Amino acid sequence: MHRFFVPPELLANLAPARGATTSLSQESLGNVVAPLAGASSNLISLPKDLAHQVRDVLRLNPGEQLLLLDNSGEEILATIAKTSKTSVEVQLHERRPGKSEPTVRIILCQGLLKSARFEWILEKGTELGVSVFSPILCRRSMVGLEDPGPTKIQRWQRIIQEAAEQSGRSHLPELLPIRPLVQALNDIPSNALAIMPWEEEHTLTLHDVLTTSNHPIGNVGAPLAGARPIRPMSPRPPQNPSTPPQPTPNPSTPTPQSLTTVVLFIGPEGGLMSEEITLAQQHGVQVVSLGSRILRAETAALATVASVMYELDR
Repeated sequence: MHRFFVPPELLANLAPARGATTSLSQESLGNVVAPLAGASSNLISLPKDLAHQVRDVLRLNPGEQLLLLDNSGEEILATIAKTSKTSVEVQLHERRPGKSEPTVRIILCQGLLKSARFEWILEKGTELGVSVFSPILCRRSMVGLEDPGPTKIQRWQRIIQEAAEQSGRSHLPELLPIRPLVQALNDIPSNALAIMPWEEEHTLTLHDVLTTSNHPIGNVGAPLAGARPIRPMSPRPPQNPSTPPQPTPNPSTPTPQSLTTVVLFIGPEGGLMSEEITLAQQHGVQVVSLGSRILRAETAALATVASVMYELDR
């Protein structure tokens, strides 16, 4: 079913009818839905650009269903009621919880890249579950990228929105303004695990940081205010029954599984300079290796995000 973000004010006055059921599964809905209060009047016109997409691009017809999202974490089931050359009207049926967000909050501080590569990171990062994109200026960032202008910012926002719709997210990732690396370092949340891949690091690996508790893990502290706590991980059964059980970590030692926020710092196309690495370490950032191969910046970003999600998203 197609999903579309719409302006929140378009759905602001909708609420479930008294006694309505909002836990029906997608498969069990069919043509029976829990009505919204005043459902007989819940007929709205879609915004012009969305109406064009529904009518002319996707060629959806009256009677077909879609999901509307207002970035609240909920979704509204709607049916196309009427189409014309100038408008598309939909009947709204049910407000219900949308798909949940990842249990780990990833802030991706990405050194600015050429437009196409940065847009690739926005799209694929959104699909993978990044919560916040923070473009940063590094020493080797290309000149001229620091002021993209309102048109390009709008394009970036549109890429994020379309990727969120495609991947089934109910919340849009946040896109922060471009800022210097030092400012992003100063703004690391006090409870976050901060990681910076660097090709010159040959001792500590990303796997070490994400799977062990015998190393310092940055600025781990109290749970992030307003963030969902991460569910404890269930122990994984050993692959070989004869493998001896692993020792239980000291409960007083913070572990990656107790985190709510991970901040990732990825360099620009020219890489990070040693002075920037030193500065990051002074701010509690863990400098790690991604392996023996040298990766492009966009590859490093997505590989790191995917690894964090694999290990910590439960």
